[in-house]
Amino acid sequence: MKRRDARGERRGEGWLIAAALGLVLAAALGIWMDRQPRAVLAAPVHSVCEEAVARAARIDVNLASAEELATLPGVGEVLAARIVAWRAENGPFRDVEALTEVPGIGEGKLEAMRDYIRLD
Repeated sequence: MKRRDARGERRGEGWLIAAALGLVLAAALGIWMDRQPRAVLAAPVHSVCEEAVARAARIDVNLASAEELATLPGVGEVLAARIVAWRAENGPFRDVEALTEVPGIGEGKLEAMRDYIRLD
């Protein structure tokens, strides 16, 4: 229904159409959001990217220098030097679990490092 304003010009009910269109778009967005995997919506982008980069750039504990080993989670300069010294005395690590033979590396520390190391 068209009305006339104070100057006598005809005005439509455009606001009503705009409100209806807004409701339709909101409903469509709600339906789309329900179809998305929750893990994708909930995971912060930076943590997903950081994890992918870290997994791609794993450190080989049999070849890495003390400086490289010190970048691992829970490993500082002292523990990195212990890893290098153990490797020099005993040879290369045969498996990841052998790292627990290094003084200062227990199961918890090994678990923190596991996703960031490799053996070649």
